[in-house]
This record gives sequence, C-alpha cells and structure tokens, in this order.
Amino acid sequence: MSCGSRFGANKENDGKKVKRQLGDVRQSALWGSGNRGGEHRSSALWGKGGRGIVTMVAALSLLAPLSASADSSQGSEATYVSSAVTENARQNPNGRQQVIVQLLDEDAEDKVRGLGQLKKRLGLIDAIVISLPARKVAQLEEIEGIVVTEDAAVKPVGYTSSQLWTHESGVTKLWNGPKAPAIAIVDSGIDATRSDFLGRVVVDRSFVSSGLNTPGDGRGHGTFVAGIAAGAGAGYAGASPSSNLVSLDVLSDNGSGRTSDVIAAAGWIHDNHKQYNIRVANFSLHSGGTANFYNDPLNRAVEKLWFDGIVVVAAVGNYGNATGPSGVKYAPGNDPFVISVGAADIGGTAKLRDDKQAPWSAYGYTRDGFSKPEICAAGRYMVGPVPMTSTLAVEKADKLQKLGYIELSGTSFAAPVVSGVAAQILARNPGLSPDQIKGMLMRNARDVPMAAPGSCGVGQVNAVKSGFDARSTANPNAGLNRFVVSASNGSGSMFDAVSWNEAARADVSWNEVSWNEVSWSESSINIVSWNEVSWNEVSWNEVSWNEVSWSESSQEDAAEGDFLDANGYELTAPEADAAAADPELLAPGERLPAVITATGLLTSKLP
Repeated sequence: MSCGSRFGANKENDGKKVKRQLGDVRQSALWGSGNRGGEHRSSALWGKGGRGIVTMVAALSLLAPLSASADSSQGSEATYVSSAVTENARQNPNGRQQVIVQLLDEDAEDKVRGLGQLKKRLGLIDAIVISLPARKVAQLEEIEGIVVTEDAAVKPVGYTSSQLWTHESGVTKLWNGPKAPAIAIVDSGIDATRSDFLGRVVVDRSFVSSGLNTPGDGRGHGTFVAGIAAGAGAGYAGASPSSNLVSLDVLSDNGSGRTSDVIAAAGWIHDNHKQYNIRVANFSLHSGGTANFYNDPLNRAVEKLWFDGIVVVAAVGNYGNATGPSGVKYAPGNDPFVISVGAADIGGTAKLRDDKQAPWSAYGYTRDGFSKPEICAAGRYMVGPVPMTSTLAVEKADKLQKLGYIELSGTSFAAPVVSGVAAQILARNPGLSPDQIKGMLMRNARDVPMAAPGSCGVGQVNAVKSGFDARSTANPNAGLNRFVVSASNGSGSMFDAVSWNEAARADVSWNEVSWNEVSWSESSINIVSWNEVSWNEVSWNEVSWNEVSWSESSQEDAAEGDFLDANGYELTAPEADAAAADPELLAPGERLPAVITATGLLTSKLP
C-alpha cells in the first residue's frame, strides 16, 4: 500500500485522527529521526508496526518545505512525551517529576495544570513547568497539542584548556562529572566579574584589618589561585570548573596580612561551611614565624576545619633551594594533618621522564619531625586569570597575556590543583573524610623521576585514579588520630599534644599504624613515615613558647620570578596525544586510542 493511499483512506474515515498523525509526523522532523529513543506519542502511527510508514512520510516531507506538510490547525494538535519522562516515571512510580510542557494548543493548559502543580511560566516559548506525580505521566499522552520534556539538570560542557598541566594531571577526565562542592579560597580575594567565575562566587568577604585593600582582588593572587582551582574560562579551565567559590580576603593589595585575619576567615568557614557546601579550603599563604605545630594558632585553626570534615590544602612555600632540603617551617603547610603541596616542574611534555621538583619548592622535615610535602602538583609556568589593574599584574607586566591572563610560578599555584582534585573526589564520594581524601591522593600519586627524594612527597597528583578510586581504607593520619580528643569546653575535636609528645618520646614507631594496613609503596613509606626521622632531627617541646619565633604577620606564597614565554607550558597536539595514550590516565571503561600500524594491524596506542 502506498503512503499516499494510506493517508487518503484514513482521511475519509477519521479526519481528526489523520490530523493528529500528520501533526506528529511533522513534529518528528523537529525532534529527531523515528522512534529511536522510545518516545511516546498519542498517534497510532507510532506503534510497533508503523516505523516503516513513518520513515517514508518523513522522507517525503523533505521534498517540500516543512511549513507545507500540513496546515497550522493540524500541527497544533501534535502530542509528544519524551522517553526520558516516561522512563523516569516507570523507574520511580511513587515519586514526582518536574516537566516542561510546550503548549501547541491553547486549550491544553487547563488539562495539563489539572495533573500537577504549576511551578513557572516560560513565556518566551509558550510553555509551563509543572510538577506532577509520576503515576499521572501517562495521562499527559491523552492531552492533545502538547510537547512534554523533562526539566533536566543543566550540566556544564565544553570546558577547554590550552595548558599542559590539565592533561598531564588528568583533570580533564573529571570535568563533566557530578557538580563538585564549593572551594573556599583564603587569599587576596577573587575578581568575581570575570567570565572564569561568573555566577559561582557565592560569598565575597573581607577580613583584612590593616593596609590598603581594594574591593574584589586588588592584589590579583587570589584570582589566579581560584582560576587554577575552579576557573572555567575558554582555554583556561581549572581542576574543578563546576565548583562554587567562596572568596575570603585576608591579604592586602601588597600581598601581606595578619595571621589573626586568616584565623578569622577559618572561623567563618567553620561556622558557615554547611550553608554553602564548602568541603575544601585552599591556603596559598603562610604565617611569618615558626612554632611547634600544636602551639601555632593558625595550625590549630585549620585543624578545627579538618576535624569538622573540611579538606585543608596548603602550599609548602617557595623558600626551597636546589642544593638540598630547606625544611617546611611555617603554618599551615607544616601541619601534619592537612594536605601540604609542593610544586612540580612538568618539563613541558606529557611524559613523566622529565618531571622534577621546582627548584624553589620547599621540602624536608618540619620542626616536629614530619616530612613535607605529602604530594606535589604542577606549579611552574602556570597561566591563569588576573585583574589587569591589580598590583601583581603591574609588578609582573612582562608576564601578562591578552584578555587578563598571566604566567606565574609557585607552590601557591600547585596547591589549588590539589584543591580542585579533592573537590572532584568529593563530587563522586561525598561521604569521604579529609583523612580518606588525603589517603586517596597519596596512594594514587604518580612518580616524579628527576625529583630529589622527598621533595615531591609520594609523587605528583593523578586526578583520574584519585577521582575514580572506590577504595577508602588509606589513612595517612591514622597514627595522629589516636590523639584527637573532644575539647573540654565543648568546642569540638582537638589535638592532644601532651599525649602525643609522651607517646613519641616513648616509641619512635608510634606512627606505624598509618602504614601497616595499606598497600603503600615502599618509597612512600620511606618518604613519609615519621619513624624514619632520627631522634636528633626532631625539635621536641623543649623550646618554651617565649623562645619560639612566631609573628602576627602572614603573607602570600609569593609568585616566583622565573619566566618561560608568557604562555606557560602550552598544550600541543603531540602532547595531547601522549596524554591520551597514557595508561595511568584512563578513566573506568576507557580504552587507549587505537592506531593503524605499518603492518596494517589495529593496535593500542602506547606512550
């Protein structure tokens, strides 16, 4: 039977039915080909036996302008209910569903509204949004003249980066996953007007109590840090571009501030983290004096955050040297609980063989005998956003790019890489503790072949393995957690320094519990295990508080003076291919790209 005779016969017998059939066919030209997605339409033509007829009609419709396929009255009665709506109703029959209903027939609105609750009108497209019980979805198919689709969550797409570090670390594989939690940037502020962060700086608070402090980010340091952690600028996406940002300004326009202001900002995070879903706090700064970690007030403040479920990431500092360990002297990077991050120089290639520590990245033992950093990330020749009028942009004008980007180096900019990866882990595993996040990052770290022992901790961050790691047993803080107790004043958990001192004096292997239940690599144990420190290297609590060199000042972990070419380590096509062929950066279910060999065989592409 020809397509034309089929429609002719129906038109004689049932004019209204034909009108709905033609309207539905014309709609199919707008909504895709055939019944591929299992869409439900109220026309009999879309039944199991009608697929071939529909295909013929759709093909014939291409021979004439779409507007000529039927008149407006026929098209107005088309009915379309997307397969996503019906499938959601089937899977959750006792729940509710929010849908967008386009009204092709002016008489349809009252019938639709009778099935649920009106949420809003979308006048631009003559549609309404309703919430209705899943059991009533089937009734939508009986209403003529509507197009029903789910009011689906909008996911960010199209994040891009011209920077090599995003590919060598693997963060690109995490970009389009679940929305990540908020990251607090405790720094010089964030320029929230930039497209890199537009709409995602949910808090902008200043705690600066002295010195000139321009609203937004007069220094520029915090904007750069935020860009590495969570920027979304075209070509410059950061580690977690879906995260909201909380801007807590503690540094004046010259990059310095008071430690008490930093502690006040930490207190704000502690009191407000649930309201803004803050799970990560980044500190690319350090105090101006040294003390045992359990006496330093800034360390006590960040520990409060850690014990309350907030991952604290701190830069170790840029006072290292190429001749040997400098030690890690300042809070909060010297605190044994938090994740302390050093800077790697990735050498301009996606291969690991030329990776090493940046020469100015601090490393070594803290005053209390803990090896720092635990991990490193790319931190040399980084490119990120900066306010063009900021003091940092003026001081380093030779490193500026167009559109308000700048090339900088420093552990300040390695730390937010790790902060972003931590947020991405929490997006997929929101129930994990800070100790578990730290363990995942350390267990999955990659080698830094040319780095001095201990200078990059256990290695550099692998975002892919860490982000998709389903295990949660690794806890490098297990030994320390024995000394975390409830404060007598009811203010939450605190570290019992007296008990720890007694235990450490009595048994140099007190921290073995952190390593004996996990499959850490032997090199990891040698680098991080406290008991590798000799007795003479440890600064015990023999120094009284009055003799400790501690000051009220804090400062940014200043950008280093080294310079490449203002574009940093850029991503090239060969390096993109090399990163794609790296088996250590494969997401679950992903395979190495295939290539045709000289013999004509299809094989996996190896690095």
